[in-house]
Amino acid sequence: MKRILTLSLFVFILSTIVYSQDSSQIELLKKNSLGVGLGFPYGFLGGNIDINIAPNFNLSAGLGSTIFAGMGYSFGCKYFLASVVRSFRPRVSAYYCVNTIVNYGSSLKDNESFTGLNLGLGFQLMWGRNKSNGFDFDIYYIATTSLEPEEVGVEAPGKVKVSLGYRYGF
Repeated sequence: MKRILTLSLFVFILSTIVYSQDSSQIELLKKNSLGVGLGFPYGFLGGNIDINIAPNFNLSAGLGSTIFAGMGYSFGCKYFLASVVRSFRPRVSAYYCVNTIVNYGSSLKDNESFTGLNLGLGFQLMWGRNKSNGFDFDIYYIATTSLEPEEVGVEAPGKVKVSLGYRYGF
C-alpha cells in the first residue's frame, strides 16, 4: 500500500511538472499577429493586424494600396479550425473590403474601387519554437460587391480571388 501511495504521489508530481511546462509553452506561442501581403486581408497590397479575442477567433483589419484606384482597406474575422499549438491551422474567414477595381479609361484617374463581402477558406502555417513567423494562404469568394456591371457598362469580374502573405506573431 505504501508503494502504491508513493508511486501515485510521484505520478501526480510528475504530471504537475509536465502540465506546467506545457501551459508555459502555450503562453509563449503567439496568438496575435501582423501581416504583409497581397489580397483582400491586406487592402490589396499592404499590411494587416489580427487580434485574438477568443480561442481560435481573431478580428482582423488591413490597410494598403489598390495600386490602380487609391487606398484599400479590410475589416473581418477569422475562425481557426485548429488550436494555436498547431503549426498548420486551417481557417474560414469573412471580410468586408475593397474587392473590385474597374478601369473606365486609359489613365489611373479613370479607375474606381468597389467594396463588398468576401468569404474565404485558407490556412496559416507558423514555424519556429514560439510560432512567431509564418505564411498565409486563402481563396476567397466575392459574395457581394457594390459594383453593378450592367449600370456602368463593364464586364463582371471573376468571383474567386487568392491571397498570400507573411505573418509575424506577437
